[in-house]
Amino acid sequence: MKAFFRLFPLAALFSSFSVAAAPSPIVAFAACDEHSLAVVQSPLFKALVPSSVENGQIKLSGGTKSEMGQRWMFAKPVEVAGLALTGFFAEDMELMGTRIVAWGFYAQQAPNELHAQLENAGGPRLDKVHGLFARAEIWNHGKSTWLPEDPAATAGKLVVDSAERVLMIEPAPQELSKTSQGMYSCSIQGKVNEAMLKTSRPDLISATH
Repeated sequence: MKAFFRLFPLAALFSSFSVAAAPSPIVAFAACDEHSLAVVQSPLFKALVPSSVENGQIKLSGGTKSEMGQRWMFAKPVEVAGLALTGFFAEDMELMGTRIVAWGFYAQQAPNELHAQLENAGGPRLDKVHGLFARAEIWNHGKSTWLPEDPAATAGKLVVDSAERVLMIEPAPQELSKTSQGMYSCSIQGKVNEAMLKTSRPDLISATH
C-alpha cells in the first residue's frame, strides 16, 4: 500500500517549507540531498548498517530482503535526538512504469511523536495531512534542480514527465508493528534520471532500470 501511495502527486496534500539548520546527522538527513546517505557512516550507525566507499560513493551491504528492497533491523534501538530508531531501509524498484527510490529509518515512535521529537531537535517543519507529515519537491528540468511543489499546478495529476523528491514521516510497515510504529524517510519517485540521482543518491547512477 505504501508503494502505491507514493505514485500520486504529494502536492495535492502537502505544501512546501524550508529546511532548518541541521545540528545532528538525523536532522541533516532531512535535506534528502547527495549527503543524506552518509548518515549510515556516522558513529551512531556505522556498525549497524554495513557500507563501504567505492569510487567516492557509499555502497550498502548486508541486511535482509524486504518487499521493495533491503532493511537493517537493529538489535536494540539507537537513541538519538529524542528518537528511538529501530532500523534502516533502502529501496529501489520499478512499479507501473515509475521508479521509486527510498531510504530512511524505522522508529519506535508513532508518526505524531516522531515528528514532534524531530522538531524539538531542530528538524524541519512538516505539513500534516491524514496522519502523514511531508515536504514535497518537484524536479525542474530547465533549472536542473528541485523546487517546492506547486499544488495548484499538479493537484490531482500523476507526475509523468518529471519526478518528486519527498521527505516523509509515516506509519511503519505493518509487519514491523511490534518494534516500529513510524518511519522517517526520503524518496524520489517518477521519471527518474541521472541528474536527479546526482542530487540525492549518486551511488545509484550506475544502476540500470
